[in-house]
Amino acid sequence: MVVAHLMEPERWPAEIVRGFPSALFAVLAGISLSIMGSRGVREGGAALAASRHGIIVRGAILIVLGEMITPFAGTINVVLTAFGICYIALACAPRWHTRTLMVVLAWTIILSAVCHVLDATVGVPSQALAGAYPAFAWASYMITGVLAHRFIVGSTRAQALTAAVGLPLAVAGAVARNTIDVVAAVSSDKLSVIIPMMLIDPVTHSGALIDLVTTAGGALAIVSLCLLAHRGTRTGWAGRLVLPLQAMGSMSLTVYVCHVLSAGPFLSDDAPLRMPVLGAATILFTLALATIIRLRFDHGPLEWALRRLVRTATDQNRPGRTIPGLT
Repeated sequence: MVVAHLMEPERWPAEIVRGFPSALFAVLAGISLSIMGSRGVREGGAALAASRHGIIVRGAILIVLGEMITPFAGTINVVLTAFGICYIALACAPRWHTRTLMVVLAWTIILSAVCHVLDATVGVPSQALAGAYPAFAWASYMITGVLAHRFIVGSTRAQALTAAVGLPLAVAGAVARNTIDVVAAVSSDKLSVIIPMMLIDPVTHSGALIDLVTTAGGALAIVSLCLLAHRGTRTGWAGRLVLPLQAMGSMSLTVYVCHVLSAGPFLSDDAPLRMPVLGAATILFTLALATIIRLRFDHGPLEWALRRLVRTATDQNRPGRTIPGLT
């Protein structure tokens, strides 16, 4: 993410940071959604209602936070609003049967591609359905994350298989970006050419079929490889070596917001494409600060604040209150 915004690599390294970081962020959000809802799904009743309530409140807070930092983001497209919308829309997803999740996933992928076609031809009623973070596309990533929590996180065999399939998919998608001439298709002004091309558009953040399949495959492969690597780094020197990365990952919201607010002022339309010094400084400072925070606290500051707000909003033990004028 930092490399994509501040360093703008060239040739094949550029493909690694185009589309894949945000897709990974969304898939991980889906895994988090499933984890947050697991207790409620297991116990049912009041616990289920409370977990759904908490997820909805979390989504609302992310929407507000996203809108608050957007004016200071420069050319960065803030993803938190899309995440918030998806959290609210998918609050019930952790309890759905796998078959239901698969059907909804298929429909979100189809609707995402259709919205991309409409955006390129007649337009869409809301920019939430198009733009850099189309809602149906990000919902499909998050549902993929829920499924990953069920079938990949706890299975070494599934992790190895996912990595073996996901990496080639990601490579194929990166190659397709540079081989399929989308611009020529759109400039032809022929709907018979534009519609099929927009349905399969491999361009990042398009939400079309090739984009979704390849970026989701790459995100799942990265998650699987990290889980496999984690098995050998739980203790000893290897564990200490990756501690800064684990610390940064444990407070992704704090890291993201700090990056947007610190990089945004430097990212205007006439800013240089590459700011390697700022990018390297951001990465090193973030790793150091996250490690220091993690050694002292269980959560990053924004993660702590978010948990506190959600707990306050969903507290079921607050006493009743009489308000004059209300019956």
